[in-house]
Amino acid sequence: MKKKEYIKPELNVFRMETQTILAGSYIEKAKEEDYNEGSVNDYRDPSGNIWAD
Repeated sequence: MKKKEYIKPELNVFRMETQTILAGSYIEKAKEEDYNEGSVNDYRDPSGNIWAD
């Protein structure tokens, strides 16, 4: 019977600093006018389904 070769499980832990958001940038919440039919129509394909990249 052939002897099986096993790989020893190993775990490496690295301490990293968390990423910070730049002070000059912020994420803006969507406005109500972003949801009107005219804005959403730009994202519709010819069959009427909404798509996104």
